Amino acid sequence: MPGKRRRVLVGCAALFALAAAPTAQAQYTAPPPDPGFHYIFDGTATGSDASFDKWTFASGTAAQSATQGRATLDTAAGAFRVGASPFGSYWYTPQPFGNVVFRIQYQIEDTPTSTPNGGIMVRAPYFVYTGANTTAVLAQKPTGYNYDVCGAAVPFCNRTTPGESTVYNWAGLAGPFPPAGTYSGAYCARNGNHDVAGTNGQTPLVVNSNANNHQHWTQVYCGHEIQINESLTGGGPNPSSDPIKTGSVYGFRNLNAKQSGTYERLAKGVWHQYEIRTIGQQYTILIDGKLINQFDNSIPKINTRAGDPPTMARQFAQGYLGLQTHGGNDRISYREIQVKDVASSDIPVNTTSPSVSGPGYQGVPLRCNHGEWNTPAGTTYFVKWYRSNKILPSNPRYRAPSATDYWNQTTPADPLYGTDNLTWSDSQVIGDGDTYTPTAADIGKAIHCAVNADNNGATVWKTAAAPEIITAVNAEGSAGGSVAATLSLTLGAPATFGAFVPGVGADYDASTTANVVSTAGDAALTVADPSATATGHLVNGAFSLPSALQARGGTGTFAALPATLKTYDGPASNDAVAVGFRQHIGASDALRTGTYAKTLTFTLSTTNP
Repeated sequence: MPGKRRRVLVGCAALFALAAAPTAQAQYTAPPPDPGFHYIFDGTATGSDASFDKWTFASGTAAQSATQGRATLDTAAGAFRVGASPFGSYWYTPQPFGNVVFRIQYQIEDTPTSTPNGGIMVRAPYFVYTGANTTAVLAQKPTGYNYDVCGAAVPFCNRTTPGESTVYNWAGLAGPFPPAGTYSGAYCARNGNHDVAGTNGQTPLVVNSNANNHQHWTQVYCGHEIQINESLTGGGPNPSSDPIKTGSVYGFRNLNAKQSGTYERLAKGVWHQYEIRTIGQQYTILIDGKLINQFDNSIPKINTRAGDPPTMARQFAQGYLGLQTHGGNDRISYREIQVKDVASSDIPVNTTSPSVSGPGYQGVPLRCNHGEWNTPAGTTYFVKWYRSNKILPSNPRYRAPSATDYWNQTTPADPLYGTDNLTWSDSQVIGDGDTYTPTAADIGKAIHCAVNADNNGATVWKTAAAPEIITAVNAEGSAGGSVAATLSLTLGAPATFGAFVPGVGADYDASTTANVVSTAGDAALTVADPSATATGHLVNGAFSLPSALQARGGTGTFAALPATLKTYDGPASNDAVAVGFRQHIGASDALRTGTYAKTLTFTLSTTNP
């Protein structure tokens, strides 16, 4: 349903899902949206598509979702207070989103008991099923992979039968990624099998029944959760046992507390800004203006959490936005939610793939060549370098690795990030910029670069694989030879005009050659008449021709002597120069019996020997 705006009505029970705060509070007024953006939540209670009442709670079944929401509108702060809402999310009902940039402010609610877990749900298909029970709900869903944003057999989607099943065709990508292939499996929001290995190494991957009749698990299983977890790992301020921190694409590209920088955002009551760019299947995530994570959903990949669907089941080009409520004491508030729609013409397009140049030796720089792009004016570029484990054909998850296949490391605890060890997964960022110098840590690993093209938030990238990194020891040595200063000029046979015919006007041509060898930085080949007698004219005893002798080098223009035949701006070796002469005889020229001739001087000279 691209281009359509639909509003979902879930019945009178939904009135209990959203409640405005007491009217005694002053009404918050949101600042103007950022250039190119518009609000979808501006802190107002009602009256526009940016109002509080356009967000509906999704938790378990349709009946549970209609009664369990506990969010309120803080009119003074213009904030979405999730309250005691259970595990679920408030989703924006008027429309799904495709290629967009979201800007969402969030904070840990400033109360003594609040804990800092939530999230932003992106690209979830329509999930409000009308079936009376789980069996009826499953009957309304597609059976296999389906990427329609509204693929349900429900009136809202104008369907009486579910969307058709398809397969996922993967074209492959430069780097440590799976080879090209075709994938099939169960619809993202139903239990079933997928034709790849799971976290246990067994094929098929078996997805559980969490989303069979659960609205929020459908968001989790079909879209992606962009995690909010502003905590340290283990003890300390805001402790948490969940090692997956803010900025993670949950289960697919996880960040630890150090990578996320959660230690900078532990204070309650402080607003931070999420920026989430969903362009094609590539997601770019910023927090407070700092790039924190990037994820390519098109790459076949399984979730690190056993039982979740893989990326191949989640290839939705658009989907609904949700604000997660985590239940318990988790209290993440949201406000000033803006979106910028990105037109296809604004998205950079790679036309020639990037490449990596360099020998692949430890200590010798590699260069990531950008390739060619068809981009709008003002597009900028940046490069990221990554290190991964090699995914070999012997790996049971070769066709769809997990983040822990690409990298799986534990490092000792650092008090700045918590009391527990830090876990590291997925391809690790090891450098920025066009060049990267491999280290010993890169030997035996897969190194690749990603060239990012960014048109004011429309961010896409293309990868290139580096050569195998091998150990190399460098030692300075020398080799050389000397070249003696040389100017050498060798002339061919003398130029001969043949017989001049008296009383007939004509031009007569003759030629010779000059072979030039020069080691100078520049040189000039010239010809001149050194005689003081009828200089520049052919003579026969005491007689000379009225017209001057002309010369040229190659196909140049004839000129009277002295003439420059050729110039050089560098060395030359055995350069054969064709030298031409021209003699004009006029019809009234008096010619004396005999031979007209002159001895000429050819000179090869330089000012920079």
